[in-house]
Amino acid sequence: MPYIEHALGKTYYQRRGRKTAKGLPLVCLHGGPGGHSRRLEPLFELADERQVYLYDQVGGGRSTATEKRDWTIPAFVRELSALVDAWELEEFHLFGASWGTTLALEYLLRRGKKVRSVVFQSPMFSTEDWESDANRLIKKLPSEERKVIQYCHEIGATDSEVYAQAMKTYYERHVCRNKRVLQQMLGSKDPNGGQIYGHMWGPSEFKATGTLSRYDSVPRLGEITQPSLVVCGEYDEAQPSTGKRYAKQLANGEFACIANASHVIGAEKPKALVKVIRGFVRSHD
Repeated sequence: MPYIEHALGKTYYQRRGRKTAKGLPLVCLHGGPGGHSRRLEPLFELADERQVYLYDQVGGGRSTATEKRDWTIPAFVRELSALVDAWELEEFHLFGASWGTTLALEYLLRRGKKVRSVVFQSPMFSTEDWESDANRLIKKLPSEERKVIQYCHEIGATDSEVYAQAMKTYYERHVCRNKRVLQQMLGSKDPNGGQIYGHMWGPSEFKATGTLSRYDSVPRLGEITQPSLVVCGEYDEAQPSTGKRYAKQLANGEFACIANASHVIGAEKPKALVKVIRGFVRSHD
């Protein structure tokens, strides 16, 4: 299997498409933190026009495990920078999904000179905004699930079975509406990746208790000068109304909404997502 070794460990990656292709390469960042790139594989459909790179961020998936000291935004930015150098990319498009949008934004702010354009799918630019969206969606859940979630947060019982069941109801509506894929997501085991998620984020999608609990880079969106596309699903936990606001705050932002999709758009509506990305990056090659 293809790996790139660097100061943080070894990163597993996949590449499709010809180096001689007309379009600029596309580098894709998965969600998490502590996730993997398997659910982004539908984006390889774009490899008919360009090289497409997917990788498992170090610490999770098929990449090597890491220590807690490396479970930080700067470490993941350094990893991406090392990969870009190893792949010898002079200019490329960047795609991020969920936590991958946080990483994409931080990379752009620190080392983004080689990025021609960026697609932010289901963005997490502010934990406060994320939790506000989640609270609005939780209020629309059945009363029993609402009470369980609220009570478990109050007493710190987020590891309980009743919390897991209430959380699943939320996930079925706003994280992944494809029940088969959701079952795979909830049943997959990646101990080190799970530890990274818990350390940086928390016990569930809608409550941050980790190192990202006060994260907010919204005031810096105007510093991103590259053409930027914000994409949300119609039922996304990253609410379309928030995504539209972010697009307006970006210096050169656009917005698109994928109908009948929630958060894991690549697993729910892959053709629609590929179509939107294809049109955007093609127009900025």
